[in-house]
Amino acid sequence: MPNTRHSVVGEGTDVGLIGGVVVAVWFLVLDTLAGHPFQTPSLLGQMVIFGDRTPDPGQLAFGAILFYTSFHFIVFAGIGMGLVALVHWGTDNPVVRYALLPVFLVFEILFYGFIEILSERTNELFPFWAVVTANTLAAVCMAAYLWRRHPAFRNSIHDTPLGAAPLH
Repeated sequence: MPNTRHSVVGEGTDVGLIGGVVVAVWFLVLDTLAGHPFQTPSLLGQMVIFGDRTPDPGQLAFGAILFYTSFHFIVFAGIGMGLVALVHWGTDNPVVRYALLPVFLVFEILFYGFIEILSERTNELFPFWAVVTANTLAAVCMAAYLWRRHPAFRNSIHDTPLGAAPLH
């Protein structure tokens, strides 16, 4: 891919869409295998968007699905923009590269903590392993896209690995 025009907004939106689609597909697969497709965005929409602390897992709320899915992709676009900004900054500043893993871990913990606060039934509705797997798959796909799109970032890691002092 050409290494021209790396807009934080445009590329960040692409990166966010990749992560958002991966998470959505993961939960669609889990929901479908369990016999209740679209249950996850319905429940999250009921809890996050409509503030229902005890959503009904047996009832799909199509408005909740629509609003939560929109919210989900907006949040992921914002995360994508932040990641792109870190990659751009980390290309010239090796210290910034140290932020990438902690940023992932903080988002992982904050998201699950946010869901825990919203419902007493979070562990039952959204098992920790499913959330961690979804976010890890999204992070890997987003990172692979950024890795491919930013040869200067790859070269900077090769030239100055994490833990090494820059030579210039």
